[in-house]
Amino acid sequence: MPSPTLLGVVICAAAAVLEGVLVGRGARQRLARLRMPPYSPPFALWLVIGFLFYTMCFVILRHVLSTGLVSPSRVFALVLTVVLLLSNAFWSVLFFRWCDLRASFIAFVPYAVLVAALIILLARSYPLGAILLSIYYIYLMYATRWGYHLWRLNTPNA
Repeated sequence: MPSPTLLGVVICAAAAVLEGVLVGRGARQRLARLRMPPYSPPFALWLVIGFLFYTMCFVILRHVLSTGLVSPSRVFALVLTVVLLLSNAFWSVLFFRWCDLRASFIAFVPYAVLVAALIILLARSYPLGAILLSIYYIYLMYATRWGYHLWRLNTPNA
């Protein structure tokens, strides 16, 4: 069996490639065409946020995979982390490919529930992972507010 590190890298890299394919070309141009809330980060910072997201997921995956998946909760943590990666890619489809700001805002709700469930699951077995996800959850509150304001700013007669 491949090492947990290699497997974690492969899973995160596959998710990043999938997200890139699903987003398509012109993400920067898509953002540039939108009316942005005044507290919007520049494009380069969005890339840093994405890198940190994948790094966090890698750290969690590596730990979970290194445990040998000996318990149902570890298997569930693995599944939830992979679902988190896939959900992130799906959000990018809503936002970039379909240009549906309303749906991309609404998608934050089940996404936040998924992150909260993973935090709770990891709290006992992997506190570092729970802390990383908690920091991400704080960012997610900002992202949800940003998504709402972006949707409203770019909706006629809003």
